[in-house]
Amino acid sequence: MTVQTVHGPAPERPGARRRRNRRRALTAALALALAAGGTACGSDEPSRYAQTCGVVVDGSGSAAATRTGFDSEAKLKATLQTFLADRKCRKTSFAPITKVSKASKCQVSPLDLDPDASKTADRERTRTTMRAVALSNALKLLRCAQKEEPGSDVLGGLSRIALSKPSGADASFDVLVVSDFDQGDTDFRLGRQDLSTAASRRTVIDGFLKSHGGPELSGADIYPVGYGMKYGTDTSRYEQFNSFWTELLEGRVKAHVHTTYRR
Repeated sequence: MTVQTVHGPAPERPGARRRRNRRRALTAALALALAAGGTACGSDEPSRYAQTCGVVVDGSGSAAATRTGFDSEAKLKATLQTFLADRKCRKTSFAPITKVSKASKCQVSPLDLDPDASKTADRERTRTTMRAVALSNALKLLRCAQKEEPGSDVLGGLSRIALSKPSGADASFDVLVVSDFDQGDTDFRLGRQDLSTAASRRTVIDGFLKSHGGPELSGADIYPVGYGMKYGTDTSRYEQFNSFWTELLEGRVKAHVHTTYRR
């Protein structure tokens, strides 16, 4: 008689069961992650940005990185991408401040900072990339403006960006203005005006808007950066300067001015 030997399962090595259980757990977790990813690309996809924004960059002499300048480039780098992220900007346009801002040849094309993409695309990464592109374009615009004839037509820069303001009473528009707001063009120098009283400021503003025209920015939200920096600790002159622009932008133009990014 032949005796047949029946071999049972080999004993598991130490830790093999634990490794097998871990693999099963990882497989289950991966399945859940894939299921969640499929949902995120559907109804739970991050909402698209819709805000229209503008960026105005000052290329005048006072924008230089000098002891007496406010360093427009450094301020752009420090604030622009944060502003675009905070305001959830999508369509974003750009305008320069030069001696004659409206006629300046310096320009860069508007950008879509939340462009259409496949459902599997990392939307936050795309937005971050596009905000970096926006900064690069703003710096190109600044360098172009700095090569033009020295001057600072702030109101003209605001009028130029106003062309990008969406139509409709409820259409919002957020504008970052990197400038010290020291208006100094061929026909008007702010430092030579009598801003000492409310009456004299009204007279100056009347003449200024008559000769230059007012920007169509009613209801827009304006965020200055570098505003009034030339006055340093001269409180009296700064107060007159601030009263002038507050009356012009909020009183006459009917825009809303914020200090969120003011440096």
